[in-house]
Amino acid sequence: MARKALLIALALTLALAGAAHAQKSTDKKPTSLSSAPSAAAAGPATVSNFGQRWTAMTDKERDMFLEGMTTAIRMVCTNAVFGQETKPVDMQAANKSFMECFAGVFPYKPGDIKSAMTSMYQDKNNNIIPYDIMYGMALLKVKGDPYEDNLVRLRQDLAKRK
Repeated sequence: MARKALLIALALTLALAGAAHAQKSTDKKPTSLSSAPSAAAAGPATVSNFGQRWTAMTDKERDMFLEGMTTAIRMVCTNAVFGQETKPVDMQAANKSFMECFAGVFPYKPGDIKSAMTSMYQDKNNNIIPYDIMYGMALLKVKGDPYEDNLVRLRQDLAKRK
C-alpha cells in the first residue's frame, strides 16, 4: 500500500511539474536532435513528441534516463527517511526504511522497464505521454498489473490539454 502511495505521489509530482513546465514553454519550437549522438546516425530530424524522441534515442541514452529516474528516487527516499524533524538514531532501521522505499518505487530490472517503455511508445497514440509518466506505466506493465485503461484515460487527458 505504501509503495503504491509513494509511486502515485511521485508520478503526480512529476506530471504536475511537467505540465507547469509545458505551459511556460508553449512558445518554443520542437528542438532538433541533430546534435545528439543517436540523431547523427539517423540523420537530421526534428521531433515533436516523446515517442519520437524515445525512439530516436540510443540504448545508452535510454539507460541514462533510467539512471536519472533512479537518482531521483534515491533522493526522494533519502529525504523521506532522513529529512524528518526527528532524525533516525538507529542506522540499521533507517537503512531498512530507505531500501523499502527504494525497492517499492524501483523494484524491477532497468532493462525490463526500458523494454516496456519502448514497446508502449511503438503505439503512436502514446507519443504524447511524457517519459516520467510512461515510466510509471512501464512499472505497471512489468509487474503484470492492468495498465491499459489508465493509459487510455491518460491519453485523453493529455489530448485535452493541447
